[in-house]
This record gives sequence, structure tokens and C-alpha cells, in this order.
Amino acid sequence: MKPVRLWVGLVLLALGVFGILDAVDVLESGEVIAAWWPAAVVVLGLVAMAAQRRVSVGPVVIAVLGLVLLANTLDWTSGDLLVPSVLAGVGVAVLVGLRRHHGTRTPFALFGGASTKDRSKHLRHADVSAIFGGATLDLREAQIDSTADIEAFALFGGVDVLVPHGWRVSVGGLPFMGGIDDKTDNDERKLPEDAPLLTVNGTALFGAVVVSNQPKP
Repeated sequence: MKPVRLWVGLVLLALGVFGILDAVDVLESGEVIAAWWPAAVVVLGLVAMAAQRRVSVGPVVIAVLGLVLLANTLDWTSGDLLVPSVLAGVGVAVLVGLRRHHGTRTPFALFGGASTKDRSKHLRHADVSAIFGGATLDLREAQIDSTADIEAFALFGGVDVLVPHGWRVSVGGLPFMGGIDDKTDNDERKLPEDAPLLTVNGTALFGAVVVSNQPKP
């Protein structure tokens, strides 16, 4: 089941249960929902991690954001955690991006643009991230032995992954107020059974992750 569909189902189920309990005078659902609605954001991040069977940047950011919002609505702190938490999160993302870029030439864009052409002969994994900017990972000259995967993260920005013709592509992930699009023109029915498979796991928060064969005009 797709993570967003599962999350929507859980949210609707919870709203329905609260509505029933409110109708039979068991609790005041309006007060409960007003205090605990950020828990739905936390669940969204956890569902995405469960669906991907790994801990990746995008779902973790969503879960932490939900916890921060929950702390504010339940008055767990005396001050506003949102702004300092966002600043700390961006700082961590910058440090992680710099480390990855140094080791693997992974594109990371923060308030700007970044582009990397990967010519790996045995591509297995790569990461690409954009925060308030745009990042492009060009794999058209790379080679895959059998399978490979890409982790793409877009926060108020855009990520483009360029792949060559002849690859099978599987695109999925978590679009939260954003979009994840497969714009490749590869027809899997015409590809050989042993064609390499690239799996793109995207997280788009108010942004977009696009997989295509050609760069934008």
C-alpha cells in the first residue's frame, strides 16, 4: 500500500472514531483534535519509513517536524520550538550534504543550484537533495550492473534525476504538499528482461522530484 494512501486512511479512521465518541458524549473531539493533530504528521513520517524499510532524510524531517508541532500544541515547552528546530534541521542538512558531496559527488543545493554528472561504472546508490533551491543528478552516462536506488529529497525546492534510455525506472516515495513525477519515455514492454532497474525513492515537501530522460528545455 502506498504510504500516503495508508496515512489518509488512518487519518480518516481516527476522525471517524473521534466523531463517534463525540456523538455519544464520551469526549469532546474538537479539543482532542486541536491538541493532537500534529501526531498525524508524525505518523506520516513513520509510515513513510516503514514503507521504504529504511530511515531516510525526508521521512525523518517530517516526523521531527510533527514532534515539534506537537510539543507546541501540548505546551511541553515554554517557548516556540518551530523556528530554532527548522534552523537546526537546515544546519544538519547542510553538514550531511557537505559530507556526502565530499565523498560521492552527491548534488546538494541550499538556496541555489547544484548539478552533478555521475559516470559510475557500477552505480548502486546515490543521494540528491534540494532545500530552497534546485539540484540535478545526471545519470545518463552511468552504468548499473542489475539494480540501483536513488534517495531524492526536495524541501521548498526541486530535484531532477536524468536517466538514460534502456533503464527500467520505478518511482515512488512521499509527496507532502508536493509532487513526485516519472516523465521518462521508456516503455518497459519493449525493454529486455535483464534491463537494469533504477528505483527512485523521493520525498517532496512543498517541492518536486522529477525523473526524466532529458533536462528541462
